[in-house]
Amino acid sequence: MAPPIKEQINNDLEQLATAIVLIDNNFHIKYFNASAEILFEISTNKVINKSVACIFEDLEYLKYRIKKSNERSSPYKEHECQILIKKKVKTVTFTVTPHQDIDYAYILEFVEMDQVLQVAKEERMMLQQKANTELLRNLAHEIRNPLGGIKGAAQLLMDEVDKSVIEYIDVIITESDRLQKLMDSLLSPHRFPQFVENNIHEITEKIRSTLNNQYAKINFIRDYDISLPTILCDKDKIYQAIFNITKNACEALEDSNQEEKNITIITRAERKVIFHKKLHRTVINVSIKDNGPGIPTDKIEEIFFPLVSSKDYGTGLGLPLSQNFVTLHNGIIDVSSEKGDTTFKILLPIEKDIS
Repeated sequence: MAPPIKEQINNDLEQLATAIVLIDNNFHIKYFNASAEILFEISTNKVINKSVACIFEDLEYLKYRIKKSNERSSPYKEHECQILIKKKVKTVTFTVTPHQDIDYAYILEFVEMDQVLQVAKEERMMLQQKANTELLRNLAHEIRNPLGGIKGAAQLLMDEVDKSVIEYIDVIITESDRLQKLMDSLLSPHRFPQFVENNIHEITEKIRSTLNNQYAKINFIRDYDISLPTILCDKDKIYQAIFNITKNACEALEDSNQEEKNITIITRAERKVIFHKKLHRTVINVSIKDNGPGIPTDKIEEIFFPLVSSKDYGTGLGLPLSQNFVTLHNGIIDVSSEKGDTTFKILLPIEKDIS
């Protein structure tokens, strides 16, 4: 006898965005809906009547949740549960419901949370970025005005002092110029970008050529999709955004003990991507990947904060500026990192309705 759920409401279950898996008392899969196929990246034919271990690698974890469900005689739900699927960690809301029937004993429900968590992360980043931008803007204005006075006074002193101290005045003027450039970089994100048609590969090639001369021991690998269309963007701002990220990767590799030091610049088109609460039909993905030491887990959320740097000589402004420039194009930067594999992914919409 076929399970009633198959005969009567199978069509309804197939339409659900929730992944549904029905198992018997022996932990064999008796039903597997379309959303489960997508989540677990395997077809129904390959799992029916097989052990649930073929999709759920941590079987002991599952048995423990089933035990809890049986003790309560009610559904057991766990939020933001991380499960391993084909060597990839996915975050889900996981529910076990006892449902004794002839052919199945438990209903397993999996609601993928990665997209929801990504949206929440984007909102936090946007709020933090606005606060940081305003702070930096005010700070730059407060420093910029007296800085001009210091430089002007130093220049007037050049004609009034003994030659033996001119060297020290030169230091004051040089450092004032350096700080002036820093203040200009803090204020430049507020200038509205000039959008024109650009080929993204012209930008990445200029960056690769510049850094290849500076970092001769690093291998720059190109993995381009040459069929990508042109993109409406401010060339200088997108150049600076990608350059800052790539230069950071160079510095991380230069300071590491890697025998082979590689940076791969990847370009791809992605379709139907959601970010900033909007579905984008097509976006350009520019990824900067290196095989360096990676970013510590406890630091990865802080790297876009201004004035935060792990380098003694760093200003902590490169990545915040990159994020500002990309945001001005309605884009987003995502980062993933582990030892030997750090990837910064820049997504830029191709649509012409940038505002």
